Parts: sequence; C-alpha cells; structure tokens
Amino acid sequence: MLISGTLFFALTTSDLTDILHLCNMNSITAEVCASSLNSALAAVKGGADRIELCQALQLDGLTPSHALISYCRNNLSIPVFVLIRPREGNFIYNDNETLIMMEDIDYCRNLGIKGVVVGFLDRDCEVDKARLKEAVKKAGAMEVTFHRAFDVCADWERALEDIIECGCSRILASGQAADSYQGSERLKQIVAKAGDRIKILVGGGINPGNVREILDYTKAREVHFSAKSPVCDNADGARFETSPELVREIVSIVNNITI
Repeated sequence: MLISGTLFFALTTSDLTDILHLCNMNSITAEVCASSLNSALAAVKGGADRIELCQALQLDGLTPSHALISYCRNNLSIPVFVLIRPREGNFIYNDNETLIMMEDIDYCRNLGIKGVVVGFLDRDCEVDKARLKEAVKKAGAMEVTFHRAFDVCADWERALEDIIECGCSRILASGQAADSYQGSERLKQIVAKAGDRIKILVGGGINPGNVREILDYTKAREVHFSAKSPVCDNADGARFETSPELVREIVSIVNNITI
C-alpha cells in the first residue's frame, strides 16, 4: 500500500516474529519446554525464543490438548513447536498409535503451528524411517524436531544419518546420557558430525550454573530447558511450573555467549 509516497506492508504478528528471528540468526536459540498454559506464558515473559508445548512433563511429556495448542498459537508472540507423543513409555508405535499421531500433526499444520516434535524407533532401537518419513511429509512446511528418542538409539551416528535422510530440521539430545552435562563429550561429537546439515538442540538438566559451559564446549547453537520451580497454591503441596525469572536468567547468559 502506498500512502503519501511511503510504501507500507501489511504484516501479521507471525510475519513480524519470523523477521525478528531471522535478524537473530547468529544468536543462540533458547527453547523452553512448557507443559501448561501458565508455563508457556512464563516462557514468553522470560524472553524465550521458542516453546516446545506438551503436557504431563512428569511422564517426559505427552501431546497437549487441542485447546491448549490453539490458545498458544493464537495468543503467544513466539514460535510454538508441539510435542506429538500419544502415551508414556517407549517410542515404538503400532499402526493405530501412528494414525493418532498423524492426525495430531494434521491438526497442528492446519492451525499454522511452526513445528512439531516427534520420535519413532523400531524394536532394535534404530530410527523407524518409514514412520518418520510419513510424519515429515504430513508436517508439510512445519519444522520437525526428532526428540530425545535419539538418546536411546543403539548407534547414534547411524541414527543421525537416518534422521537427516528423513528430512528433520533438528535433533533434541542430551548426548545419550542422563543429562546434557554428563553427555557433553558425546554432544560435541554429534554437533561436529551434524555440521550444517541439521541443527542440534541441546537439552536435559540445563540450568544457569551449567548452560554456558555446555554450550561453549559442545558448540551447539540451540538449547532446551524447562526452568521449572515449585508453586504452592493449595493444600495438596507444590507443583512445578516454568519460572519467568529463571528463564530470564538462562536467556541472559545465553545471549552473552560469543559465537
């Protein structure tokens, strides 16, 4: 639109968010794992770059409700990636479970979600390439992150190549260890092996006391954390939610790391 000799473009909030993130391509991306609406709002308030949205984090995360996905898509100012995991336990899914997962991916794509987070393994703890390729195809323009199912793969180098072949955008990993600090040596190897072919998102036990050391050592350029703290608001005791103050502290450290 041309007004008084000046060219104006009609940009949506999503467009502006994409532009801002393109401007920060050389910075480290801070992704917060949010398992509730309150945690998602706290992540935004604390300055996170992206959210992985899930529910039931005590079960290592399950697919969030469609209502929660929709609310976050329509009301949050940063990209939302949705975890697609229909149940707790292993990552070996039968045809019926896979069908449910594909329908959830469909829902996210149609809603305009930026990305989904998945993981498919076979009984030999190798990547189930058939199901992963189906998920990537179903995702369309959405980014696809392969989650920490990667950390239980029998051969991480083969898994890395399989995930790249299937077309994923990134891998969330702790270096096949209980947390990313213990897995730092392996993470460094994974980041080097991946090169610029796929992004490595470091996660697992990230906190203000170790985030700089882990990122400096591994050379990873994306970091994933939940920044949880106890909230006591009833007689049943404390529950855990993302703390905006803790997010802000970690983000501040991350933003001051020289790439």
